[in-house]
Amino acid sequence: MPYQLGLVYRKQGREQEATKFLALSEDLRRQDSNESRLRMECRQKLDQGVRQEAREVCEQLYDPTDANKLTELGTIYGQHGDPEAALKPLRRAAELAPQSPQMQYNLALTYYQLNQFEQARAPLADSLKRWPDLFQLNALYGAVLVKLREDVAAYKALHHAHELNPQEPDTVTLLYATTLGLAQKSKTAGQAADSLKYLNEASSLKPQEAEPHRLMAEIYAATGRPTEAAAEKEKAAQLAGGAGGQP
Repeated sequence: MPYQLGLVYRKQGREQEATKFLALSEDLRRQDSNESRLRMECRQKLDQGVRQEAREVCEQLYDPTDANKLTELGTIYGQHGDPEAALKPLRRAAELAPQSPQMQYNLALTYYQLNQFEQARAPLADSLKRWPDLFQLNALYGAVLVKLREDVAAYKALHHAHELNPQEPDTVTLLYATTLGLAQKSKTAGQAADSLKYLNEASSLKPQEAEPHRLMAEIYAATGRPTEAAAEKEKAAQLAGGAGGQP
């Protein structure tokens, strides 16, 4: 844009303004060329595994005023297995762009990768107040809550994520495990109805698994429902003997 503006001024005979904007255009071009070189060298050093040397190069790309450049730097670190270094630029990017769900997600994901689950919770919880129906936020929030052993809250987040994107396999797997865990807790607490509700949902999530049916058989037997118990026991045995079932 400065280059085009400089040409316009030159056509109008306004040489002073033309010179100013053409010089600005050249400065920006040199800056872009230098940043491209640094990004390439940054990636090469990270690929070579010389982490300290890589950081010395990569940190030259750190611009505390530009959220997009910070995100790009954090992404380069993350893609090369250095979430510790990614944290600084991504945290600053999230500060600069609090209204961007992607930047809040990037920060939370980095905390998650660093096993800093309490720190990961905050940007996700705040973002979900603004964007409650974004799949990525719900799925990661559920995963964070699983790590924090907040099973009921994790179940709710993962259940909503599954509603938003039923085909995402990692969410299905995590929701299944969380639902099965809640079923087992309810069973131990003598809450048969709640346990059966969770077990039916777990069975619908992974119909090839035998464990939900085995637990349902136990609950039905303990609550005086022998017909249902026998049916679930048979179903569990069939699945356990099949290719997809668990022994």
